[in-house]
Amino acid sequence: MVASIVIAVLLVSHIHPWGGIGHSFLLGLIVAVVAPLGDLCESMIKRDLRIKDFGSILPGHGGVLDRFDALLFVLPAGYFLARALKLG
Repeated sequence: MVASIVIAVLLVSHIHPWGGIGHSFLLGLIVAVVAPLGDLCESMIKRDLRIKDFGSILPGHGGVLDRFDALLFVLPAGYFLARALKLG
């Protein structure tokens, strides 16, 4: 969690220096909290359906959804954060 916050602060402050360190810290915190929620929700769905993998396109990885489950929550959260902070 701490590593994702530090990386977000460094990357966002270089990509968008007008956003400031506070916005970068907030983005890192949001990503660190929301990404595991996406993974947990996807795991809950798989348990309810009593399946191990969502597909066989990526063998050994649990399917395509297992590769992108965190993004399903992080991208909307990042979008709404940017809108709330009027960053874009």
